[in-house]
Amino acid sequence: MKINRTAPDGDRAAPPADFRERYDVAVLGGTMAGGLLAAVLARQGVRVLVVPGAEDRSEPSGETTVPYTAEVFLLLAKRFDIPEIAAFGLFPDLPADVRRDSGVKKSLGFLYHRVGRPQSPEESIQFNVPGEHAEWHLERRTVDAYTLRIAHRYGAAILPHGVHATDAWTEEDGARVETTDGHVWKARYLVDASGPGSFLVARNGGDDPEPRLRLRSRVIATHMTGVTPFEDVRPVAEYPKATAWSEGTVHHLFDGGWIQLVRFDNHPGGANPATGVTLSLDPDRWGHLPDDPEKAFRTVVEQFPDMDKQFASATAVRPWTSAPLWQRTAAKTYGDRWFALERTASRNDLFLSRDVTMATEVVHALAGVLVPAVRRDDFSVAPFAKVAAFQDELAAFNDRWLACARTAAQDFQLYNAFSRVWLLWQILADLSLKRARLDCESSAGRDWSAVERFELGGIWFHVPEGLRGVIDRSLKTIERVGSGDLRPSPAAESIFAELRREKFIPPLYAFGDPDARVYHFTIPKRLKMLWWVKTAAPADFRRLLTRDNVTSVTSASSR
Repeated sequence: MKINRTAPDGDRAAPPADFRERYDVAVLGGTMAGGLLAAVLARQGVRVLVVPGAEDRSEPSGETTVPYTAEVFLLLAKRFDIPEIAAFGLFPDLPADVRRDSGVKKSLGFLYHRVGRPQSPEESIQFNVPGEHAEWHLERRTVDAYTLRIAHRYGAAILPHGVHATDAWTEEDGARVETTDGHVWKARYLVDASGPGSFLVARNGGDDPEPRLRLRSRVIATHMTGVTPFEDVRPVAEYPKATAWSEGTVHHLFDGGWIQLVRFDNHPGGANPATGVTLSLDPDRWGHLPDDPEKAFRTVVEQFPDMDKQFASATAVRPWTSAPLWQRTAAKTYGDRWFALERTASRNDLFLSRDVTMATEVVHALAGVLVPAVRRDDFSVAPFAKVAAFQDELAAFNDRWLACARTAAQDFQLYNAFSRVWLLWQILADLSLKRARLDCESSAGRDWSAVERFELGGIWFHVPEGLRGVIDRSLKTIERVGSGDLRPSPAAESIFAELRREKFIPPLYAFGDPDARVYHFTIPKRLKMLWWVKTAAPADFRRLLTRDNVTSVTSASSR
């Protein structure tokens, strides 16, 4: 059958009759992860059916990107020849409807709060994004729908709105999906991106009684209108060198929790007046709160004067999402002819931009195995087991960062140190993945093995020598604080000292200076950075800054 690749973006018709009986891959869930995977598979000639889930778009939205996220999107686009995915890393290149509903991210800000006190400008951090980059706040309902449009454009069949799965299972010759219209669809392989409540997970042991994750959170989330920009609560002039907080992602930090704010109307042309609001709490520290999510939210913000002012006129415009324990992990995430993807496999806190990033990382890994499996008609479990192990490693790596962030949030100086290590990782991961991608693209036969080092775990490509050690030692130091073996102040001092001492860290970053809390990377600083690269940088760091990569490194350094 000839596939129509020119269907209008909004077209969402049932599959043609002669295409109904058998697909190569059925994807459960019309989320971003499911849509991206379906687009990649369809572009590679795989016959794909997408079955939207009953719970699609019910998760709290408000996820954000960082430079590393953009590079993962670009890798997916370049490797599988889908230019539309490259635009996910460049906000101005996105369709008008996605930009209209989503927000820009010109900075990443952290404001530390103490019960009963105004926020102190001395306890704030802001990393500013250079103007040539285009990070953004994803309005997930719009973004998820757009990924399905891309998938449809490349030939994926997508069931109509209102038709969703009522069961799914595998048999000896493939997989079956039963839908609300009474049809049973056949496929050779099944990928479940439907999230919690998966039929496949339920058939294969369900969720773990205790999630295989360190962090424990009560998460309360919604979209609100009337959230006052923080610069209208406290003038920006009180925060030397800082820019308007509302033009970026804002995190209100306090002992035992945080609130993440992502505005969607913070740019010309933004027509979505809402702000994504996600409250994450240590259930032991904040176990006394009401069960009602809105009352619990108000009880928290009322304890912090400036937060209380910011939300005084705010009103929820979406149902509150609330879970006394947000974390979950599936007991089994793959089997004969099926794979549990992203939130179906595990769910953790939506913090530090890891949710969208991890989804794209796993889509890249799974597509690299699934496309050749379809072409060879060989769905042996072993290759998929490796991808599942990688997905577990990513989840564990992310969870370690999140658990340490929760520990660090008990003390501003400790969080100040934690944030520098996190930023160092993001900068060098972005640059290193770009270097690996460029090497793959220029290699004979476009060999992608350099971006398939999944056995390395959470950092799955070559990075400058010393980075893994700094991350591990710094997180271990914070974990000692969490276990009560070390006080926050000496822990922070130890981390800052190491950041000053390591030769592979550009001194211009000033990561080892606790007082360098606002980051702008000016042209003079970029020139000094390039001079350091030419005269003092270690060889493997210098390699990141070849001519093809030099623009990125100088701009990414500010984040």
